[in-house]
Amino acid sequence: MNRMTLLVGASAMLAGCMWTAFSSATPELFSEAVKQGLPAQNCQYCHVSQMPQKASYKPEDLNDRGKWLMTTKDKQQAKDVRADWLKQYPGGKEQK
Repeated sequence: MNRMTLLVGASAMLAGCMWTAFSSATPELFSEAVKQGLPAQNCQYCHVSQMPQKASYKPEDLNDRGKWLMTTKDKQQAKDVRADWLKQYPGGKEQK
């Protein structure tokens, strides 16, 4: 019984860590991108789906820009993704 309790507890902790790692995108991040003059019109600026759900989030839901942001977050060892990084996205010139 103790092994099962330990396994369940460790699994829950790991799931919590993964949830935190992928919960960087927020409506505020989108709003900040728009304020900076970037051509973001909806969530598909960084995601594949138009309205990604946190409850069913999958890393595959990110498009190339979103994947680049997550890589940049990891490289900079940042807690959250920052909208100002989008200006440095190497995937082509941003059009206004």
